[in-house]
Amino acid sequence: MNNQFIYFKNRLDSHSKKSMEDISAKIEKAKTAQSKLLSLPKEGLSEIPNEVFELTHLTNLNLRGNKIEYISAEFSKLQNLKVLYLDGNQIQYIDPKFFDLQNIEVLNLDGNQINFLPKEIENLKKLKRLYISENRLKILPKSIGKLITLEHLFGHGNLISELPQEIGLLTSLKHLNFFNNEIKHLDIDLSKLESLEYLQLGFNKISKISPSIGNLKDLERLSFFDNQLSELPNEISRLEKLKLLNVSYNKLKTLRLDLDSMKNLAELHIFKNDIASFSSLDIPILCSRPPYFSSRYRLLIDQNQEKQLEEVRELIETHKIGVVDLETKKMPERHYKQIPHELSDKYGLIDPRMERFYKRIREQRKNL
Repeated sequence: MNNQFIYFKNRLDSHSKKSMEDISAKIEKAKTAQSKLLSLPKEGLSEIPNEVFELTHLTNLNLRGNKIEYISAEFSKLQNLKVLYLDGNQIQYIDPKFFDLQNIEVLNLDGNQINFLPKEIENLKKLKRLYISENRLKILPKSIGKLITLEHLFGHGNLISELPQEIGLLTSLKHLNFFNNEIKHLDIDLSKLESLEYLQLGFNKISKISPSIGNLKDLERLSFFDNQLSELPNEISRLEKLKLLNVSYNKLKTLRLDLDSMKNLAELHIFKNDIASFSSLDIPILCSRPPYFSSRYRLLIDQNQEKQLEEVRELIETHKIGVVDLETKKMPERHYKQIPHELSDKYGLIDPRMERFYKRIREQRKNL
């Protein structure tokens, strides 16, 4: 055997042994101190040590960034667990018994290889936050509708083509994010989601929106960025608390919004559509409102739409209307941050702030 190979193998074995000793020491410390928190992120674990399941006093367990492939029924022993981070692993299968965790409030399964959620997920009666983004999910179980305490549901970056009707039963829901999926229709009855504040469905294939969207009385942010919408339901004008509406990169031919009813709307993104006329949109009223969050723009259009809006040229020049240059792919400042990285990469959108930053770096290097 090559001496160099033996040397590196011994170093690797030594590192692995030391790493496992460190992990065992952390587990033993948590056991002795009856600690409520155990944190073992990025430890290279391919499976969870059995000793972890003896720590029945744990309320917070962090196992993110390991190489775990399987979630066993042993988790059901940790009945005091409230917060569990399993994101950034290689999980492919979850034992249904795992969902016997009666007190879990936060469950993070982002960035794994999960293609199926057992119906037993309904047993998580106290769950408030569920993160299942960046997996391989194609469907969600109907039983998800029984998670009546759920406030935040994040499932972006999957392969879901249809949201189950039972999503409409999540009456405590505040944040719903399924951008970057394959969803074609939003025909769920949304009438009961009266607590919903944030709805992100950008980067899908949605061509139709349920009129029940008008019942989301607490909704403040709504995004259908990059879908297949040719029209918006009139009921959107009933969203009195809505502050930001993003319908850019669609196929809208008309845009009818009652800004008298939408009295809190302070930011509207409509670039890259086929809107023939803006006569039904009271742009001066929109631009007279206080800005939303830190943005100075009230309306975001593209350079083709700009040609149709000569009568509001002053609002463009005073930066109340921002213009996206679709040729150079430049976004107005302060808006790039609102576009997910996947979309900025897809469309080659340029952040002017970063462009200036790199320019300064290049100039500094020249002077060295």
